[in-house]
Amino acid sequence: MWVEELFGDLKGHGFDLEATHLQDLDRLSRLVLATMIVYVWLIALGSCLAKRGLRFIVDRRDRRDKSFFRIGWDWIERCLALGHRIPMSFSPIPGK
Repeated sequence: MWVEELFGDLKGHGFDLEATHLQDLDRLSRLVLATMIVYVWLIALGSCLAKRGLRFIVDRRDRRDKSFFRIGWDWIERCLALGHRIPMSFSPIPGK
């Protein structure tokens, strides 16, 4: 299940990597590395929002439809639309 979610996030449900049509392996490798860093950051952001009880702002209250990645993605889109500051801090260790 996790692999399917990852592929969905990298493809049409998120980053849309297949639309790049990159042929050069070096460029593709760098793009995938940058994408994975952002992917982990968005999952950490979505997880943090859920722990703080703010997930309802971008997800339904009656059931959990969105992954942590999608919650982080939608939160960033919301910040951009409203002109709010984007939270850039990232700490892989909780509480730091």
